[in-house]
Amino acid sequence: MTAPHSSTNGIPEDPFTVCKALAAAKNANLYRAAMLLNENRQRFFLASYASMRVIDDIVDDGFLELPDAERAENRADTLLAIDRWQAQILAAKANIDNPHPDDGPLDHAVFRALRLTLGRSDLAADPWVHLADALRKDVAEEPLDEWDDFIRYCDGATAAPASIFVYLLSARYDDVIGYVSPLGDSPLYYARDMAIFCYIVHILRDLPDDIKGPDRLVTIPGEILAGADISIGEIRNAIGQKQYDALQSLADLMLEKAWEHFETGQARSAELLAFLDADETDTLSRLFTVYIELASLMTGGYGAFLAERAKIIRETAGNSLPE
Repeated sequence: MTAPHSSTNGIPEDPFTVCKALAAAKNANLYRAAMLLNENRQRFFLASYASMRVIDDIVDDGFLELPDAERAENRADTLLAIDRWQAQILAAKANIDNPHPDDGPLDHAVFRALRLTLGRSDLAADPWVHLADALRKDVAEEPLDEWDDFIRYCDGATAAPASIFVYLLSARYDDVIGYVSPLGDSPLYYARDMAIFCYIVHILRDLPDDIKGPDRLVTIPGEILAGADISIGEIRNAIGQKQYDALQSLADLMLEKAWEHFETGQARSAELLAFLDADETDTLSRLFTVYIELASLMTGGYGAFLAERAKIIRETAGNSLPE
């Protein structure tokens, strides 16, 4: 059950303050880049990112962490939560009342923030719908056997949220008409391939953390594992014993795919620049630079990267996206 956030004096808290607390919790690179945008676009990002974090946490930190028997018991309820979340998103887009004020994942503050931004924009609700589809795959525990399965998953899990950021880079805000973007194609067109590139790098960057959890939380397709002749268990053992060089073949296969998407993504980004001013171009460049530097260090030297992982992550993010 949801409830309105309130300050200590009983007055409802500013909805964007609530969203910022949710969005900033993991201090992700996308969040840090978005904080370089102007205030109106920051508000839209905070509402969007917070709304996605809510349902993502329900699935990743709630459902997927459960033991097998408990996941089976909670699967239907988790799918229902995704359905209600999507209904709330569509209502916010339509700028109408919350259809699930008491039993929806989005509380009053986040729903109101989304209604004040998405509900006053020319951005479709597609990114949220695509994310919901990807999360349903997670809850159903559909296997990622082939690379194409992984890419279809990425379209909802990473390209969709990235497309909102691309939209906001180009959008202009007017007090009367709200947010309007001049993009010639959908935001997803410009965002998709660079988002997939960044996501693959993200998977390799965070592998030592993700491997500590259940196998199902490691989003590496079976086709890649087979090509590298390695299993999830063997990855876990190699990381646990700090035998990082044993993972180079796996990294090489993943990065080969990543750089392919990078090439297409760079071409789409060049098209996007026609709609951006100098500051917006700089913000986009800062975000991409973090992942390009990480991928470059991993290519041919994944073991060395893992050995200095914490320092490298801190320095690459700090150089391009200072807090």
